[in-house]
Amino acid sequence: MSNKVMIVSGGASGLGFAAGVKFAKNGYNVVLIDIDEEKGKKAEQHINELGVEAVFCLCDISNKEQVQRAARITQERFGRADVLINNAGLEVRGSIMQCTEEDWERLYDINLKGIYNMARAFVPMMIKQGAGAIVNTGSILGYRTVGERAAYSSSKGAIDTLTRSMAFDLADNHIRVNCVVPGAIDTPLLRGSINDSPDPAETERFLGAKSVFKRLGTSEEVANVMYFLASEEASFVTGAAYFVDGGWSIL
Repeated sequence: MSNKVMIVSGGASGLGFAAGVKFAKNGYNVVLIDIDEEKGKKAEQHINELGVEAVFCLCDISNKEQVQRAARITQERFGRADVLINNAGLEVRGSIMQCTEEDWERLYDINLKGIYNMARAFVPMMIKQGAGAIVNTGSILGYRTVGERAAYSSSKGAIDTLTRSMAFDLADNHIRVNCVVPGAIDTPLLRGSINDSPDPAETERFLGAKSVFKRLGTSEEVANVMYFLASEEASFVTGAAYFVDGGWSIL
């Protein structure tokens, strides 16, 4: 295969699917990793129709064996891994006193250990190639505070530090590692959080007001930055956190 290969976790919907489409439109073959088989198969079909090859892997990124299986499928199908988008994430509502131990552990297993599992499985292919790019998905809530997000916010804050550590450690292998920091983006995950709130309309108004543009962002706007960070246009960028937050971080 002459096409480069992009792997994205959480690729069945939201930011991950938008990233898959963006990279596919720029000639990348795409490996979609997700726990939602129905949406994953639909995403696979959609991207295949863009004229590249897509493969969906049913995979829970907190499960090392499942992630390693996805890496084997990628190796057998395409023989390479050029870009890894660590995007899959879980949000749990609750303060430190409200969040259960089970919820805390499950969230950290996905949001942080999931990145570890994915890197351990796919980075060896990049090392063998002598090049690669990784983009981790953080969150504005790793830098700014809203109520009842203790587990989620702390896990997303840790992704910033993890990104910088990975960038430093992998530099000798010519692998760049960066992080996108979305603000309030209109994804299924955020929609679920809005709809679960006591007053959905007020919650959406509140989140829109967190942007200087007075609106929610789109998945495509985040995917554009992911693509830039993975491209040669960002060849001297590593260890960086790029805010795609409509200005939330400057308010």
